[in-house]
Formats: sequence, C-alpha cells, structure tokens
Amino acid sequence: MQVPPLARSALDRDHASRLAPDAVDRALEDPSTRIIAVAGDRAPVRDGALVRFAPDALPAADVEPLVPLSWLGRAVGADGAYGGAILSMLVAEPFEVPGAEWRSLREVGADLDDADAGALVQAVALGVWQRESHHSPIDGSPADFEESGWVRRDANGGAHFPRTDPAVIVAIHDRADERILLGHNAAWPEGRYSLIAGFVDPGESLEAAVVREVLEETGLAVVEPRYLGSQPWPFPRSLMIGFECVADDPGTIRPDGVEILDVRWFTRDELRAGAVQLPGRTSIASWILDAWLARGARPA
Repeated sequence: MQVPPLARSALDRDHASRLAPDAVDRALEDPSTRIIAVAGDRAPVRDGALVRFAPDALPAADVEPLVPLSWLGRAVGADGAYGGAILSMLVAEPFEVPGAEWRSLREVGADLDDADAGALVQAVALGVWQRESHHSPIDGSPADFEESGWVRRDANGGAHFPRTDPAVIVAIHDRADERILLGHNAAWPEGRYSLIAGFVDPGESLEAAVVREVLEETGLAVVEPRYLGSQPWPFPRSLMIGFECVADDPGTIRPDGVEILDVRWFTRDELRAGAVQLPGRTSIASWILDAWLARGARPA
C-alpha cells in the first residue's frame, strides 16, 4: 500500500457544491445519490463493501438521524468521470440492514477499497464533530448547521468548524537501522507494543514535537526527523503524522513510567517471529512498521 490505509480516497469533496443552502435537498432528488449511514465509528458492510443507500431506499421511518444529512462529496469513477453525490447519515444506534453487518472503521478500514475507505473515515470524523458541537464554544449559545453539515453558526453569527488535532507518530531506529524502538502504553493489554506518539503542542513544529515526545516518553535524544506520511484517525479527531528518526545513543532508554511503562529495541526477525502484539492493520503505525520490515527484507 503506497499510502496509509485511511489516507486513501476516491471522492471529490466538491466544496463549492456543499456551500449551496439546498445542496443536500437537491442531492436527495437525484437517484444517483448514495447515502452512507454511520453509528459512532461503525457502518453497515456487505460482501466487503460499504452499504450505500439510494435516496428512495433509506431505512424505515423509525430510524431518526441525529443531525440533518450531510454532504461528503461526489463519487469519482476509475475513468475519472464524476458520479452522484455522497451523503452521510448519522444515527444513534445500528439498525437492521439485510445481509450486512455493522463494522468498526478500525476493523475494516484497511480492507475496504479506496472509495469506501475515504468515504467512511470522512463520515466518521464529521459525525464525531457533529455530535459534540451543539453550542458555541465562545458563549454557549445554540449553533445551527450550515454548508451541508460542515459549519455551525451561533446566535451571534460566529462560524465554528470541525476540529482536527495533529499528533506525531514516530519510528525510532538505531544508526545502523537494524533495530526499532517500540513502547508499551499503560492503557494497552499486556504484550502489545507500538510506535511512540503524542500530540503537537500549540506553537510547536512537527519536527520539534517528534524530538520532545520521544525524549519525554523514552528518555532518548533523537535526530534527523523525516516525514513519512499521514492519515486521519477519528478516535476522536486526530491527524496522525508519521516520522522516522535516529537515536545515536540507543542505550539511554528510560520509559516515563506513567503513559509508557516499557520501551524495548526489536530486530526485524523478532517482530516477524511475533515477539509482541503489534498494532492493527488500519493504523498508520502498522503501515510504518510494514515499511520498516520491508526495508530489511530477507534475501530471496
């Protein structure tokens, strides 16, 4: 996979169209429009693909959306031709969909095709903000939806937009690139290890956040941070930004003992042999680790 699993998309967000006050209403009159239902981070999946409802095949009347249907974009075919609009429908709980099973984005994100992966991560991320943003963060006044679900406007005319929190996630290797450092988070089950990660502070560059987070959580001073890739992670609203860097003095590791309980160096052979439980395939951590393992692939 050339990009992280949730960085894939085959959807034109078509920002200009969603600005129209009647964009969603007009889309619902078009039989080519398709609607994706989400409940938290779950959506109905059938035969390995998202269930996309036609406007005239929406669920029964007793399924009440939590907010008005929202604009995601327009489908783009393999030939580059534009298709119908794609809308999202946020519901409180899963409902019955014949032949389908409600699956979490964490579970199926890496297995969906580009079009479904991009649409689902966008719908989940937008839904998180919509559920949590009923009032102005400035004065607490009620805020109504505008721009097809992408803006909340408060009583004083203030516009409030979906929020994204940047976080760095870091592959730390020794100078010879023969070992990688993984940590065990206090919130994880025993035996699970992953890359070091943390949120970017206000007024901080991504590279500075890499150096700071690694030092805080592992005691290592690292150099040469290099960008690898990024993907959204709507649990609840992060953008994970992948880096790799070098530890010139790998023997100075010291976990912080609060968030990270253990840090260890691993060789490629140890990880291939299943020495520890690694992150799930939908995560950018898995994508970064796969790339590191492939870089030291065994001779054929």
